[in-house]
Amino acid sequence: MTLDPRRLLVLRAVHRHGGVLAAAERLGLTPSAVSQHLARLEAETGLALVDRSRLGGGRSLALTAVGQAVSAHADDLAAALEAAEQTVSTLRGAAAGPVVVGAFPTALRRLVAPAVAGLLTSHPAVRPRVVEASDPAATHDLAAGRLDVAVLERDGDAPVGSTPGVVVRPLLRDPYRVVVPTSWPARTTAEVLSGPWVAGPPGSTARAALDRLVGGRGPAVAHVCLEYPAVLALVGAGLGAALVPDLALDQLRHPDVRTHGAPGAPPVQGSAHDDAIATPGTAGTTGAGLTDGLDAGARVLTVAHREGRHEPTAAAEVVLAALRRQAARPGGA
Repeated sequence: MTLDPRRLLVLRAVHRHGGVLAAAERLGLTPSAVSQHLARLEAETGLALVDRSRLGGGRSLALTAVGQAVSAHADDLAAALEAAEQTVSTLRGAAAGPVVVGAFPTALRRLVAPAVAGLLTSHPAVRPRVVEASDPAATHDLAAGRLDVAVLERDGDAPVGSTPGVVVRPLLRDPYRVVVPTSWPARTTAEVLSGPWVAGPPGSTARAALDRLVGGRGPAVAHVCLEYPAVLALVGAGLGAALVPDLALDQLRHPDVRTHGAPGAPPVQGSAHDDAIATPGTAGTTGAGLTDGLDAGARVLTVAHREGRHEPTAAAEVVLAALRRQAARPGGA
């Protein structure tokens, strides 16, 4: 025997609303259709579900004890359907629910923190959760569903990587500056390029930019650091020059570090495929991406998310839009 779930829901409506007419109005059926569903359900079960001794006289229709027991199971069915409808509503455009956002430290400070803070009031039903994450682990976590949105970085001249089911879009172009210790006497560009350098490990985004800047002979790297607070600390101590992107330099100003190059040098221009990328404004630095005619290049901050039949979700779309708005604000204001 297979029970028709629609008839169980009709039985539940009759029980909850006290009669055929009220149930019919609630379900959008005719009273005749409700009565037919009840009769067929009784035939399917072989049980008396409706107390017909109470029919007539304007009294509410009641279920037998057996009918009430069967109707109780319909409560679980109705709850499951309601949950499914809420899920479908979310997938179709209702912005609500959790969104896990991963980003590296600079992006957390400049983009993610202010964007998420704004959503607390503009979209309280969206529940972002922020996780510090960097590539390649961030991309793996995104593809595996452990992250919903990830802010990543790549060298400005590097091609965009491809991960099945993941879309990566440019978000912000962040020019590099050549920074030197204030304790160093004035040096020519050639002298700065000769080192010593404080640089990231081979394969890192900043190291790729430095290798390109110095050219075929390779940089004289004296100290290896990946995080910019440590890089600036070593530069400030007089141990070498470094390439530091605008965002990090603006957020982590160091009194013993200065930008190499003449003030007012022209800024780095985005390449053709990055025309729509925002470029941050930076306070407290001198020079720009071009220092004494040398292009220090830029890194590109990107935003990644899964792409599929139901992704990104409406809640993730809200987070993505907030990140794009934050990226377009000068200096992160």
